[in-house]
Amino acid sequence: METIFLISIVLMLVTLFIGTPVAIALGVSGLVGLYAVFGENSLIIGAKVFTDTLNDFILLAIPLYIIMGVILARGGVGKKLFRLFDAFLRHIPGGIGIATILTCAVLAAMCGTSVAIAAMVGSFAFTDLQKYGYSLPLSLGIVGAGGALGILIPPSVPMIVYGAFSGESVGKLLSAGVIPGIVTVILFTIYVAFAYIRQKGVKVAKAASWRERWEAFMDGIWALLVPFGIVVPLYTGIATPTETAAVGILWAFIVCMGVYKTIKWRDIIHILKEGSSSSVMVMFIICGAMLLGNAATQIGLSHMLTEIFAGSMSGWVFIPISLLTLLVLGMFLEGASIMLITLPIYLPVLIMYQFDLIWYAIIMVMAIEIALLSPPVGLNLFAIHGVAKSLGLPSTQGIVIQGCWPFMVIYLLSMIFVMAIPQIALLLPGRM
Repeated sequence: METIFLISIVLMLVTLFIGTPVAIALGVSGLVGLYAVFGENSLIIGAKVFTDTLNDFILLAIPLYIIMGVILARGGVGKKLFRLFDAFLRHIPGGIGIATILTCAVLAAMCGTSVAIAAMVGSFAFTDLQKYGYSLPLSLGIVGAGGALGILIPPSVPMIVYGAFSGESVGKLLSAGVIPGIVTVILFTIYVAFAYIRQKGVKVAKAASWRERWEAFMDGIWALLVPFGIVVPLYTGIATPTETAAVGILWAFIVCMGVYKTIKWRDIIHILKEGSSSSVMVMFIICGAMLLGNAATQIGLSHMLTEIFAGSMSGWVFIPISLLTLLVLGMFLEGASIMLITLPIYLPVLIMYQFDLIWYAIIMVMAIEIALLSPPVGLNLFAIHGVAKSLGLPSTQGIVIQGCWPFMVIYLLSMIFVMAIPQIALLLPGRM
């Protein structure tokens, strides 16, 4: 049986290498494993796995959060937030960069994707960053790293996926990302201020008038209230993540259609089409991963890994090895695919060593954040490079990497903090 699963993994890696879509690579590899156990009945088992996955109430939150993100992007909520933070911070050294980071952080508390946030914020923040003397590498790094916060600060699509695989409370998983997210944002703001001051010929912007600040506050407060409507019900247990996502969609429509009037009734069909298209892609990948996970269980992967690791290494050796694997995979795959490929393999070992699965979820997501910024295929690198080129900036992949690597180091530092002090991640879940 071990040989069969090894063949499945090799098949998955080969199909990924030749450019096969991730969902198909995962699904076919899972079917091979199931066929070895159930023979012709493997297709029936596979169909049942797909059906059960799509009927999972927890996973229903994913398409809802994706649609909410599309509404907020089309409604121009990011610009409102940026104007609010910019009005209060622009006059301090690094203030516009800090405003960009805070905008990304608040948007991350509305939708659980990273690439979309980086692309959205880059479309309006690059102009101001360049206007006030931020070097192009620093500007690109600020937006790329800020966007990566989208999968750490709740709501987070990878956290929901992790909960579906591990059986852990999704509410606790989402709340666990709050304090590590705040710590990372603080470290980012310190670095941005320091990096800005070190530049030559910096031009600190003139302070906004109190009238401008008041107008920006009254305009942006509605957008600022959206994440509170998501985080508070999750933390207090008033609503499940899926229920919160549904309320979030309603609130996003109210803000964008009723208050800002940036979305019209005729736009709803296009929003639903865009959100549904992205949701189908993500759910297809999840179904393929569930199929592979089911095959791993049937073949006896848990017992096999227990025998391999129990006598050969301690749990604290497995942790850095697993994280290093995530970072390497991040050079070739996007974040959700990395998690879905590795979770069926990692979870049995984590359970064997009795690690806290919520704590590991946070450091796993932080490793994936680093992967989103790692060359050659970090998706955030491509997103911000594309946006910068569309704005006429002389961006290259080399410049993007130059700007992002200091933020990768900060992400790594934050991850080490969480590894060394688990209560950073476990404090809020422990109070739920």
